Formats: sequence, C-alpha cells, structure tokens
Amino acid sequence: MGFKERWLGLPVSERESLAQQALTTRATLHQVAYVGKRVELGLADCLVALMPGLTLDDIPLTDRAKRQALVRSVSVNSAAVEFTKAVA
Repeated sequence: MGFKERWLGLPVSERESLAQQALTTRATLHQVAYVGKRVELGLADCLVALMPGLTLDDIPLTDRAKRQALVRSVSVNSAAVEFTKAVA
C-alpha cells in the first residue's frame, strides 16, 4: 500500500499528528498524496519511520533524493559484503 492510500486511510486528527511528527505540514503531505509532490530524503525517512510498512519506493522522491537513496543502499550493501568477507 502506497503513501496515498495510507494517508487517505488516516482520520484528519492523525494526519495532523503525523505531519507534526515529521516536522512538516498537513498541506505538504496532502500535496504528496494527491499531486505526487516529490520530497527530499529527510522527509521521506521521517515518513518511513512513522508509518510502519511504508518504504522509500512508496513515496515520490526528488531526483536528488533518489540518488542519495541509491548511494545509501550501495554503501550499505558494500559494507555488508566487506563484513561477510572479514568474518569468513
């Protein structure tokens, strides 16, 4: 289930609370859900942390955020490979 579906399933009071916890506004998250407004990685990380089951793939990211997420995943995978080699 993507961000839009999750957002639409929340009561208005929970939407406001989620926005406050993510340090943004309900209007911004409304734009993400309805218009596909793309967000930076920091806000996307907050949303993933606050909405269990949500992934970065469920959120429209800016091009820069997509590149950052890719670098992060490559770095994590490289570190795991190095750790596995060291332990073996």
